[in-house]
Amino acid sequence: MDSIKVSVVMCSYNVEVFIERAIKSILGQTYSNWELIISDDSSTDSTPEIIKRYLTDPRIKYHSNAANLGYVKNKNRAFTQATGDLITQLDADDTCPPQRIEKQVNCFINFPEIKICGTNYQITDEKDNVRTPPKAYPNDFVIKDITKDYPFWFPGLMFRKELIDEFGLFSEYFNGIYGDDYHWTIRVNQKYPIYFIKDVLYNYRINSISLTNTFNKNLRKLIAEDITGELFRQQKETGTDWIEKGELDKARKFEENLLNNKDLMAEKYRVWAAKAIDMKKWEQAKSLLNMSFRLKKTSLNYYRTLFYFLRKRAS
Repeated sequence: MDSIKVSVVMCSYNVEVFIERAIKSILGQTYSNWELIISDDSSTDSTPEIIKRYLTDPRIKYHSNAANLGYVKNKNRAFTQATGDLITQLDADDTCPPQRIEKQVNCFINFPEIKICGTNYQITDEKDNVRTPPKAYPNDFVIKDITKDYPFWFPGLMFRKELIDEFGLFSEYFNGIYGDDYHWTIRVNQKYPIYFIKDVLYNYRINSISLTNTFNKNLRKLIAEDITGELFRQQKETGTDWIEKGELDKARKFEENLLNNKDLMAEKYRVWAAKAIDMKKWEQAKSLLNMSFRLKKTSLNYYRTLFYFLRKRAS
């Protein structure tokens, strides 16, 4: 079994609080034939120094970008360095249990026709406490048709390297937002079934600095879910989409229409304000609530979130 080499891609940017736990969770794997490719996107904290402590293990490969490329570009660069038969990821603020790689590799050994494998996952907080219990499944199963809501967390997917040759890397259209891995997966799942392992083999951490929880005045991030939803619809109905066909002008026009929809954007600002409240980012929450109110002053949900903000800040 150890003859199969696994490449684990880890992209880092200002994750000094978490990255040591991420690296240790790979070092602690029961499966030993792996390489860990860490690509740091010009961190300004102590992340690079922490990574360098572990470079005595020859399986860990490290590269630091001279300038910040953004998440998707950095990830694509790291993927081009993978030399394994199988490729997977571990986000630099996440962890995984010791049996993760071994159990996923066994899937490819036991089912040689399978090209991609996902696993169950759980959501943890910044102190590794389980925040949301994982959903229980009685058995492993195969996902033959693309679905809007997958049961796995996308960085936990492991797949045969030839899928990169066939489907390419992740679309840089998503740089600065999120959804690149979702889009790539639905394209793959149009052709190949995904084997799902019911065991919890990935710990996705909710934290205040993660890409999916940080706003940074990027309006495209507010509508990322709507964008991926439209691309999913296109894939489901036609087998392709604007991004895959290179029709980025149509995708941008779709974004423009969303951003000009005042009712929609008022609700988006409110939802992200609620996220900021949960992260105790009071000033950001206040700013988002103000933007929501300016667009729609009669929303009952807005006033509920406002009272939630006042209650949480006072507690």
